[in-house]
Amino acid sequence: MCVGIPMTIHTVSDGYGLCTATLPGAARREEQVDLALVPDAGPGDQVLVFMGLARTRLDAAEAARITAALGALAALSGPDGAVGVSDVVARGFADLCAAPPRLPPHLEAALAAGLEEG
Repeated sequence: MCVGIPMTIHTVSDGYGLCTATLPGAARREEQVDLALVPDAGPGDQVLVFMGLARTRLDAAEAARITAALGALAALSGPDGAVGVSDVVARGFADLCAAPPRLPPHLEAALAAGLEEG
């Protein structure tokens, strides 16, 4: 499975950025990242990187939420993943656990219209 990783840009040259990421439970990661989709990004910016390409800029809070979620997944996939699963999920996915369930917009509209099926 491939996932996006928040990374910090350190230098930019010819449309590529030298970026680093430090994820919980993992070694510091450094790679050259294609910045074609975020041409305004520069040193100090955080970007979401997937398969060597920066997809979008991230603010510090969003980068922290993604990093926490990836840390929670790493903790769950470790050798003692069964220990404290609910605590790991609550910490890593707090933004989802605290939110009420939401329907996709088309189903929300169907419900508001009194339909029982979308």
